[in-house]
Amino acid sequence: MTTNSPTPAQVAEAQKQLRALGHDTSGDETGVIGSATTVAVEAFQHQRGLPVTGILDLETRQRIEEAGWQLGSRLLFVTRPHLRGDDVAVLQEKLALLGFDPGRIDGIFGVTTEHAVSDFQSNCGLEPSGVLTRATFQELNRLSARSAGRRPVTEARDHAGLRAAHHSGVIVVHGSGHFPANLAAALSENFDVTFTDSREDLESTALANNIGAALLIAVTEQTDESVEIHYFASYRSRSVLGEQLATSIAAGVRPKMQPPVSVRGMSLPILRETFMPALHLAVGPLSLDTLEALTSTIVASVDHVLNSAR
Repeated sequence: MTTNSPTPAQVAEAQKQLRALGHDTSGDETGVIGSATTVAVEAFQHQRGLPVTGILDLETRQRIEEAGWQLGSRLLFVTRPHLRGDDVAVLQEKLALLGFDPGRIDGIFGVTTEHAVSDFQSNCGLEPSGVLTRATFQELNRLSARSAGRRPVTEARDHAGLRAAHHSGVIVVHGSGHFPANLAAALSENFDVTFTDSREDLESTALANNIGAALLIAVTEQTDESVEIHYFASYRSRSVLGEQLATSIAAGVRPKMQPPVSVRGMSLPILRETFMPALHLAVGPLSLDTLEALTSTIVASVDHVLNSAR
């Protein structure tokens, strides 16, 4: 994650946006990062599934800006780079509850979300432009009142997508060092695996998206002697299969290893940017026996979950 230091003007803007989101920074001078701002940043990061560092890095500043957008406050359409924000996430959620598949509820207005808007417009007798116009917004609000209690179509898509990918999809394993390489080799005995040791997470994400992978497993090193397993979760949605797989791995490996194993839904870029279920494993300095136990458990859990999804 990029950690370039913000300018005083950027700090002041972030403080203003944090206060608007209900995080108090009033104990600090405007444009200066003090204890109040640090606590506010930590609370925001925890709420949004980011690493809780208290650092106002670029990723955090971008997420704070995204959180300020409300549905209806701007036109939404496909751009390069894609529009991002809470308004997009709310739009995606409303569409999913009405049975129109916008892809993952990730707050990113991409082509899949555009198609869902177009399908919705066609069903409502509106011009199928794929643009969230004022008329589309009003019709969406009118119909959304009837969708309470429905299951979003994105949950069914999560299961159906993996079922379809099981027969032809690739598992992408990303990370540097012996453990991810050994994990890729172990998975390749039963699955079609692509291993990448790129230092840039988003390069592996783009690779997985471009080849239509069934699953992405990203591994990073950490200093604590523990294993953290992360699946995609935002403040409005989660990856059902990602959570299932993470929970399965944790339950299988806990009896086999002494170090603590934790599971948490997060919105790390490598999890948020993927079209398929993805896992991020933060692995500490563990013994060879423990790493072998972890590898075998991951392979067994992936096999079980993939077979259960068929």
